[in-house]
Amino acid sequence: MGSEKGIVDPAVYRAILASMGDGIVFLDTEDCFAYINAAAEKIRGIRAENYLGRHILSIFGTHSNHTSERVRKLLAALRSGVLPFHVHVIETRGRIFENSYYPIRDKGGNYLGTLMMSRDITEKERLKAENLTLREQVLSEFGCCDLVGSSDVMRPIFQIINAAAAVDSTILITGESGTGKELVARAVHQHSARKDLPMIKVNCAALPDTLLESELFGHEKGAFTGAIKERKGKFEQAHGGTIFLDEIAEMPLAAQAKLLRVLQERTVERLGSTREIRVDVRIIAATNRDLRREVTAGRFREDLFYRLNVIPIHIPPLRERTEDILALARQFLNRFAEKMHKPVMEIAPEAQKALLEYSYPGNVRELENAVERAVALSLGSNLRLGDLPSEFTAPRPAGAQPLSQPASPASLADSVHSMEKNAIEEALRSTGNKKGDAARLLGISRKTLWEKMKQLGVT
Repeated sequence: MGSEKGIVDPAVYRAILASMGDGIVFLDTEDCFAYINAAAEKIRGIRAENYLGRHILSIFGTHSNHTSERVRKLLAALRSGVLPFHVHVIETRGRIFENSYYPIRDKGGNYLGTLMMSRDITEKERLKAENLTLREQVLSEFGCCDLVGSSDVMRPIFQIINAAAAVDSTILITGESGTGKELVARAVHQHSARKDLPMIKVNCAALPDTLLESELFGHEKGAFTGAIKERKGKFEQAHGGTIFLDEIAEMPLAAQAKLLRVLQERTVERLGSTREIRVDVRIIAATNRDLRREVTAGRFREDLFYRLNVIPIHIPPLRERTEDILALARQFLNRFAEKMHKPVMEIAPEAQKALLEYSYPGNVRELENAVERAVALSLGSNLRLGDLPSEFTAPRPAGAQPLSQPASPASLADSVHSMEKNAIEEALRSTGNKKGDAARLLGISRKTLWEKMKQLGVT
């Protein structure tokens, strides 16, 4: 029997749903399974007859309390209208599926249930991963996806990295913790002629004094208690490549003396041996301390400092390169969305504002951690203000200015004079009041230093 014109028999709708290639699951107003099509049975590896009429939370069992609570909150948010929809990507049995959740309402806005659709996006995700890799290679001139920035303070750094990669000179990278010193070291290595050979990292702060020399230079069998066989040190392991000495300021003075000899002679002696072993390595060191101040305090050898400081690269803190914050945030957002099989999200305007106004004591590493947390906790298609850590959303002290807002012209001039005066006074203290050394430290001529001292009232 035919249907009236313009009216479709409900059986036709059921036939359409049953024949769809996308998995269709419908939960009623009590969150119980009311419909499961054949595609959903195949995708999820279930039989509809075992689930129809059951509450969705009953399928997780007592060992999945976290998942059960997450689903309960999601359904409540869809029912209340807090979330208009939700998309979640999962990987199962070697395939990738995009699960979409939609609240279904009648014309009066009354909640009728939740529709869940599963779509196989395996090929799409593979193509996206390939495109993302190619895009990162194009966008990142130096091959390190996190080392990005278009700010005025970063462009000269990229130029130095590019120039330094072409030579073998020793490099000293300075900057606060979390600014990306290791990324700079890797960028130099990856674009040097040594890129196909190893880059060996040594964290000088993580090793006790008694083990540091053995780690760096190696040891012979019987050199000390526990040395049951000979062992190559990090310098020998890095032969032909690059050695990255992180936290170099933490190196004890005895090891500094031996490192100085390696820099001068390009040879190492294993502990317990008198045989010199020639090594061909590019040395890159990094520290978050002021090495000139460490030299003045007697904690770091002056001759070693000058041997390391051939090509200095200073990485500014994130608060001084606010133009790069959102670009970095989006890089991290894409990476973690890919890693967690979530759709690539946008950053909501209020979240962008919070990211720009935060002071970042932990620098780029803190931003990375904040975005990872936000992606993990986000239920929607946008990274929202509430997804960020509490410190990003805490009220700022009265009178505090957003980092992205420039100061007024008058206060800017005062700030520049104050910064110049502080820098000159610090340089003079670090050099024992030697004007020539202070001028070289500041990168200005001795005459300019005298003029600035007179102008700013530095005695």
